[in-house]
Amino acid sequence: MKKLLQKKEYLFGVILIGLILFISYLSMSSIRLLQGNARVVNYVGIVRGATQKLIKEELMGWYLTQQDPGFSGKSEWYPDDKLLARLDGIINELLTGVGTENLTVLPDKTYLANMNQVKEHWNILKGHIFLVREGADPIEMFDSSQDYFNLVNETVFSAEAYSENRVNRINTLFIAINSIFIVLILVILLSYIRSITIKKRADALGKIAYVDTLTSLANRASCERQIAHLQNIAPETSIAALMFDMNNLKLTNDFLGHQGGDKLIISFADILKKSAGETNFVCRYGGDEFLAIFENSNESQVEAYLTSVDTQVTEYNSMRTNKLERISFAVGYVVGPVLTGKVEAMIDEADRRMYVNKRIVKGVL
Repeated sequence: MKKLLQKKEYLFGVILIGLILFISYLSMSSIRLLQGNARVVNYVGIVRGATQKLIKEELMGWYLTQQDPGFSGKSEWYPDDKLLARLDGIINELLTGVGTENLTVLPDKTYLANMNQVKEHWNILKGHIFLVREGADPIEMFDSSQDYFNLVNETVFSAEAYSENRVNRINTLFIAINSIFIVLILVILLSYIRSITIKKRADALGKIAYVDTLTSLANRASCERQIAHLQNIAPETSIAALMFDMNNLKLTNDFLGHQGGDKLIISFADILKKSAGETNFVCRYGGDEFLAIFENSNESQVEAYLTSVDTQVTEYNSMRTNKLERISFAVGYVVGPVLTGKVEAMIDEADRRMYVNKRIVKGVL
């Protein structure tokens, strides 16, 4: 289950990264596209305005020629062949994409049809301009420029419409992609939350598998795991193995019921754990048997531990009038270095010594 979740998270992560890269690529492409479209709209507008400027200059040149037959046409603004040539270049580049203005060709049928008409009408208008420069009446040039203005105006509108349509399509695409992006994030988030929940449950189950439900101490399985751990530590490490067994528990169960016996087991387990502290290991080895294992220990530390246990047991018993409610126990222990494969032997020796102590305690009673 854990591996399956990891595979799903990995897949979602790959998809998310791919989506981010795609959005980045799409964003840059869209920006370049919109910039190109805006530039085309702007230059079609330049064609419209610059042509009107050119016609005004041609009309003024014709008027000056009529007023002064000796007018040579040599001035800063007339005849403006540079503007005429620039308009030629822009119109051609708007249709072909070839030129110096870095213009693109808009792939729109309406716009391209209009631009073709603009080019045709521009060639007609240029013919009128050259005739006026030779002295012809400018009225046809003026009328042609008016028609040309309207045609270019329509071309501007078609370019703007195409650009706006592209913007709307890109916006729709971005909304769709962002929606998928948000959904993926939510799915990943939910998957992450679920994996945490499953991990917590697995950890809880793992703890339950190694915890005694009655006393909350480590259980027999945990004892076995601790013993396996001790087999792998340095052989010179000194450990103490202590085996405890409760006395007279059967009598307590017979007269006070198992609830009374369980109360004694729980109380004794609390005392063993409290006296051991957080660094030492204590487990419920069997029904009324407990095992304590201390690493890096010595005789004096074990004696101090047993003194603490005795003190707490005495205090506990002093508050009980019924002997069957009092704790009685036997203990045996071994202190020595860890020898390869000998940990279980040390525990067995501690168990043997515990039974010796039990007979002594019962003999005293």
